[in-house]
Amino acid sequence: MLRGNIRRHVATALGVSLSKSKYRVYAAFPPWFNLFTFHATYISTAKMTSQERHSLTASIAEKTDPSSAARALIAPAEDKFSTGSPESDIEGGLRPVWGSIIDVAADTDHQSQEPLVAVLRAVQQQNFANGASEVTVWGEKVKMWSDLPLFGASVRDAWNRAPGTGSTNDFCASQWRNINGFLARLTSLSSSTPAFDFSMFGLWTLRSAFEANEPSPADVDAGKMWFEYAEDVLTKLSSDEKSFQAKVGAGGGSYADKEWTGFNSQRLEVWQAALR
Repeated sequence: MLRGNIRRHVATALGVSLSKSKYRVYAAFPPWFNLFTFHATYISTAKMTSQERHSLTASIAEKTDPSSAARALIAPAEDKFSTGSPESDIEGGLRPVWGSIIDVAADTDHQSQEPLVAVLRAVQQQNFANGASEVTVWGEKVKMWSDLPLFGASVRDAWNRAPGTGSTNDFCASQWRNINGFLARLTSLSSSTPAFDFSMFGLWTLRSAFEANEPSPADVDAGKMWFEYAEDVLTKLSSDEKSFQAKVGAGGGSYADKEWTGFNSQRLEVWQAALR
């Protein structure tokens, strides 16, 4: 059993280490924290065959309207929730929902993901059916479903399955391209829906694709997705010089000596030049 409020430590930690792979993200954990326990407990299982995934794939195949598809997708989770539900019940209900969305995104060509984006938008707009709209997740009060609680954590888990990371369930190159396309699509909507801001993950992909000395073809293909679906957002973030704490936004490869902390115009030019 993890001691104390470990979920909050993970969610709010500022430091990262790229130990074992360029994507694997570790937080600045308290000294008593067992990293292996974290991996065993929180790294998502590949290819979920859950009720949620079956519901999602069926809704998309049958062209169900997004709101109805969203209600069907989250129904098993809400069955586990009630006012005052323990965090373990809430997390146990949310993880299959988000894991199913991520896995379906991986298996859906990026050009055909608009229905999946529409379903997630509908989920984000749902009212919590079981009482108060606020629940406690990882020690924080969040709104269900508008804050998409734990979706970001599930995306971070997916980064541990990037091609070449050596996990037992790595995504293949096409799945990695599709996941980045999906997140880029969501991020393109973030000006009106802040919960869809996954620009940090975009920066990590772009760093691996266009700053590494020898980027893999999978990284490059994934990086292109961010310019295909979220170029306007990348341009604005660079103009605004959006930064991240600690080493989250540091330069990579040939640019590791730059004092970059996130997006900036010079970095954007590096990425654009690599695309030419």
